[in-house]
Amino acid sequence: MNLQELITPVAKFIEWTFQTVLVPMSNPFNLGVILLGLAGIALWLRKQGQFSAEAREKGGII
Repeated sequence: MNLQELITPVAKFIEWTFQTVLVPMSNPFNLGVILLGLAGIALWLRKQGQFSAEAREKGGII
């Protein structure tokens, strides 16, 4: 028994994992991250608008 006989099954398992689990999962995960980012930006811009309006009312913005 040599090292190649031990490494080849591990390599095949890792390759199988990428092809059957990680690649199909990548598109929905990427879409989720993008949507989460867009929602965060929208929330941040909304809050920033509220803070700016409050500062204008109190004279904090010149």
